[in-house]
Amino acid sequence: MEETVNLEKVLDILKNNRTSIILWTLLGLLVALVITYYVISPRYEAQTQVLVSQPEDTMVNNENIETSLQLVQTYRDIILDRGTLVEVIDNLGLEHSVSDLADQIEVGNQDQSQVIAITVGDETIEGAESIANEVAAVFQDRVMEVMNVDNVSILSPAVIEPDTDPVSPQPLINITVGLVIGLLIGMTLAFAKSILDKSVRNEGDAEKYLGLPVVGSVAKFED
Repeated sequence: MEETVNLEKVLDILKNNRTSIILWTLLGLLVALVITYYVISPRYEAQTQVLVSQPEDTMVNNENIETSLQLVQTYRDIILDRGTLVEVIDNLGLEHSVSDLADQIEVGNQDQSQVIAITVGDETIEGAESIANEVAAVFQDRVMEVMNVDNVSILSPAVIEPDTDPVSPQPLINITVGLVIGLLIGMTLAFAKSILDKSVRNEGDAEKYLGLPVVGSVAKFED
């Protein structure tokens, strides 16, 4: 019985504050739309893959493959090395700082794989694509220069279709989050208002808030 009464009270609170709850929900939606389409810059991603292999005059065996795998981490460091990034900036005429460009680049590879994936994020399709391909090309030259070996080849250059959607922001997710947050704020304020409201509207409220028994009531007469 108590659970039924509590549920009815909750429903009454929501019903009595439905206008403010709806307004807060719509406000959350509006904020999400503004942030998604006017605040957050779009981000496109391009990926190029390079293969770390053995020189042509080297026999392919398990030991040499293991050596190539161990070099992958070294090559990851070369990709993000200041010298590599400065050359990329100069070649493309970018206005990026070295640290900003480094933040745009992700380097990864699968376990036991000699393939290194270079992923670049940028506000434009052309920017992401050109930076990814230039990083791969400069990296290939740097390996020859620094390590005096020619064992890096471009496996697949970065190519992005013109109609590719940005990876972020994601409107559906942002709008859903905005609606949920707005709804939660509206409901929270409604319940807080109910808890803090000590107005005496009936005999039950008088006993509850004043702790005094009700000995009588005055009826309201219509003129």
